[in-house]
Amino acid sequence: MLGALGLAPAEAAAQRADRIPSSFGVPPRRVAVLTMGPGDHPFARFGHNALLLEWRDRALFYNFGTFAFDGLSGIRDFMAGRFRYWLSVSTLEATLYAYAAQNRTVVAQELDLTREERGALSRALAENARPENRYYDYDYYYDNCTTRVRDAIDKVLGGDLARAIEGPGRFTFREHTERLAAPELWLYVALDLALGPLTDRPTSRWDEIWVPDELQRALAATTIDRDGGRRPLVSRTQTLVTADRPPALDAPPARVPGFALTGLAFGGVLGLLGAAGRSRPPLRVAFGSMTALLGLVLGFVGCVLLYFWLFTKHWAAHQNLNLLLTGPWAVALAATGVGVALGRPRSLERSRRLLAISAGCALLAVLLALIPGFGQDNTRIAALLAPIWVGLYAGARRLSGMPLLPKRPAPPKEPTSSEKPTSERSTELT
Repeated sequence: MLGALGLAPAEAAAQRADRIPSSFGVPPRRVAVLTMGPGDHPFARFGHNALLLEWRDRALFYNFGTFAFDGLSGIRDFMAGRFRYWLSVSTLEATLYAYAAQNRTVVAQELDLTREERGALSRALAENARPENRYYDYDYYYDNCTTRVRDAIDKVLGGDLARAIEGPGRFTFREHTERLAAPELWLYVALDLALGPLTDRPTSRWDEIWVPDELQRALAATTIDRDGGRRPLVSRTQTLVTADRPPALDAPPARVPGFALTGLAFGGVLGLLGAAGRSRPPLRVAFGSMTALLGLVLGFVGCVLLYFWLFTKHWAAHQNLNLLLTGPWAVALAATGVGVALGRPRSLERSRRLLAISAGCALLAVLLALIPGFGQDNTRIAALLAPIWVGLYAGARRLSGMPLLPKRPAPPKEPTSSEKPTSERSTELT
């Protein structure tokens, strides 16, 4: 899930690192920041940034977003939170060809840098691109292809970029993730489920520039000191490739009502299925099968979230309150749900108890999500999953022949005269 936050695709045509330049002796004539728009692949959904340096006879594309997912070792490294990226160098022609083939926009912002600044940037990138220096441990929000471009520019400007970009951020890490992942619903849900409360903290404008289009906005609005006055940092903006696709959303979508209606509809069907299954064996089989399937899937997700929190460096997934909605204990429903489908009373009783725990934790998650500023922003996931757990629990109670809610004990009845003890009746007669 979190791997989808990689900000650049592994494009062989645009990531050739066989031409690692040393310093060319003269500064480049132009330096530009390239911003690539979103693509179709999940790894490309967030866009990309790179640096373009142009001399008279060459134009080189410096890309901090290169990675290789090498089979089982790649999975092991990612799960541990030590995924490695590197700086590669390729030609502008190969880069534009690759992005045009993917129908992705490429915008170049030429920077107003002095000859000394362009030379310093060229030397720093050439040194960084050497095989012994090019690797770094990737972090989705604090150390990626965009932050590396931002920091390289800020360094040659002597910190002027950081001083120009101040103030609070527009959105949190989660909100930016949601607005960029929104076109792919499955990706949106997966990332919203995987991110913990640390991504809901307020950000500064500087922290917010982990997103390619935010760097593009920030550069366009930045001015620097030049010849005793303030001038725009970007001297010219040019679109090199125009994509035929809608632009990324400017704000995260509000999906709580839609998620809540979906969860209520699904939970209602599960509750009715369990109630009808008491007299209709085929519906009992369907209810037991759905219990087993949902318990296996959501319980497995909970096990993964717990593993990310306790055993990895994926800080963005730590302390995840979505564990209340995907309890790892739910995997046991995979076995008890099959027993329910087969009509085993003991399995039904065990399923009902597990579902009572899951429904109670889900309702607690809803309560916490409604408290402003508390915990994490998991309102959408809570609205989707809590009604499903409640529906499963209600269906299990009805399948057991129990009412939906426990009955209140009846008040004790006053005994009639015929029911009163003999001593009391004798006293009355006297």
